[in-house]
Amino acid sequence: MNANGLALIPCCERGWKMGLTNMLAKENHGWWRTRRWWIQCLLWLIILNVGSATSLRMGMPDNFLFSAGLILPIAAIVISQDAILGERHSGTAAWVFSKPLHRPAFLLAKIIAYGSGFLVTGVLLPGGIACLQIIAGGGSLSILPGFVASLGLVYLNLLFYLTLALALATLSHGRGPVIGIPLFILFLSIIPDSVKLAEFMPWVLVTDTANGAMPAFFRYLLSGQPLPTVAPIIATALWCVLFTGVAFWRIRREEF
Repeated sequence: MNANGLALIPCCERGWKMGLTNMLAKENHGWWRTRRWWIQCLLWLIILNVGSATSLRMGMPDNFLFSAGLILPIAAIVISQDAILGERHSGTAAWVFSKPLHRPAFLLAKIIAYGSGFLVTGVLLPGGIACLQIIAGGGSLSILPGFVASLGLVYLNLLFYLTLALALATLSHGRGPVIGIPLFILFLSIIPDSVKLAEFMPWVLVTDTANGAMPAFFRYLLSGQPLPTVAPIIATALWCVLFTGVAFWRIRREEF
């Protein structure tokens, strides 16, 4: 029997890594040996690069970064929630756990596969094309280092919502909370009072606060100015670690 069409083969891993290689191969198969990869690439090139073509040619990638910071997390929430819930509801997870597979390896394989998949299709490829658009449009090359650094902020912001959705998928059997809670947090940034939480959330990495009190961090990077604080960056990274830890803790106790 196989999972999603990929035969699992024996391996010699032990401890918490038992089954990681097989599960990672299965998850990567779902990204890179199906239509998903080119559909994702085409989708983000159209939405991000074509949609921001004019501003990119003028050497102003603000629209590109803002769109990536808003749209990519929505896609990560919707797609990644099915990574666990889909297998739970179909019974695949129960079958997989009957094999020599440790549950942390099951979850880690999904984090690596989905994280790397979105990194390549949603950040690196569109970001590389955006750099070429800036150069072809005669934009200043001096903004490219700041633009590349801004792509790192876009990806960190995406990881926040990706790990949150996966953690919620281990805590809830329903799709409503798993999708609704991350989306609520994502759009909470438009509320004026949310500026009080800005230093502890990923919002300011890619979007301006509602009252304009704190510009998006990518604006500082593009202009070559120092960041006013690194607290949101550190806080976002810690949130990602926390969500991953909660998911590991919960999945070891979940009945499938």
